[in-house]
Amino acid sequence: MKNKLITKVALIGGGPACATAAIQLIRSGIDITLVSKEIGGTIRNANLVENLIGYPEGVVGKNLAKSFQLQLAKAGVPIILEEVLTVEQLSNNYSIRTAETEIISEYLIVGTGSVPKKLKIEGEKEAFQNSKLFYEIYNVKQFSEKKDIGIIGSGDVAYDYALNLQNLENNISIIRRTDKTSSLSILQKRVNNADNIIVLNNHVIKKFELKDDKIILDIEEDGKLVTMIQDLVLVAIGRKPNYDFLSEDLVYEYNNPKTDSKLNFIGDVNKNNFRQISIAMGDGMKVAMEIVKEVIHEERYHGDSREIW
Repeated sequence: MKNKLITKVALIGGGPACATAAIQLIRSGIDITLVSKEIGGTIRNANLVENLIGYPEGVVGKNLAKSFQLQLAKAGVPIILEEVLTVEQLSNNYSIRTAETEIISEYLIVGTGSVPKKLKIEGEKEAFQNSKLFYEIYNVKQFSEKKDIGIIGSGDVAYDYALNLQNLENNISIIRRTDKTSSLSILQKRVNNADNIIVLNNHVIKKFELKDDKIILDIEEDGKLVTMIQDLVLVAIGRKPNYDFLSEDLVYEYNNPKTDSKLNFIGDVNKNNFRQISIAMGDGMKVAMEIVKEVIHEERYHGDSREIW
C-alpha cells in the first residue's frame, strides 16, 4: 500500500450516478474523493441514448461517457483511477482499498452499477480468455469489423448491441432461448429493418468450442442438436448488481438497509432499480443533497462555518 488519504465522502463508481453526486458535493464545498477504474460506466455500451432530456437527437454512449470525464474535470473532482478491491467499515469510518491506495471516509457512496450475467456452460471461460466471447460491447468493437457475430439474449441490451455493430459490415444473429423478447418495440423495428441482422428463436446454447480462429456454438433447436460457426459471440442475458468488493457486514447492510447509515447505494447497483441514466442521476443528486444537509447541520451544531456556493 503506497498511498493513504482521508476524505469526508468517498464515492465508488464512474457512471452517471456517482458523477452527478460528486459534482453536487464538490459544488457544496464538501471534501470528496471518487474512485473508479474508469469513467463512464456501462453507458459506453449504448448505441444511442434517446430518452435523456437535453439531447433531442440522442447521444452515443461513448460520447456521453467522454462528457462525464470533461465535466468531472471542470468541476475539479479528485479522481483515483484504480480498481476497488475491498471495502469495510472501521468504527465510524469506511476503508476503501485499491492495489495502491487506502481511502478513509466518513460517508460512503457506492455507485458501481452492474455486471453481466454468464451462461455458465462448457467452453465459455476459454472463449472469453481467447477474446472470442465478450460481455460488454465496448470491449468487442476493436475486433468486430466484417465478422459473423452471434449475440445471445432477447432484451434491450442484445438488440442494442446488434444495432451498434450493424454498420461495420457484420452479419449478426440475435440468438434467443424462446420466441419471445423483452426488448423495446422501437429496437425490434430497427432490427427487423436491418438487412444484416437476423433473429433466431428457440435456440438454447449448450456448449462453446474454439476451432481455426472461430467459435463453434452447440445449440439445441426445437429438440435437435445443431452447430453454428461464428467469428465472435456477445452474451447479453442480463446483469446483476456489482458489490463483490464489500465486506460481509456491508453486504448484509446492502440487503438490510439502515435508516441512520452513512453508506448509500445509488444507480444500477441498487436492488430492483430500473437501469436508466436519468434514474441513476436522480439517485446521485438526492443522496448528495442529503449528505450536504447532514454535514451542514453537524458543523453548525459544533459552531463551525461553511461557505456554500
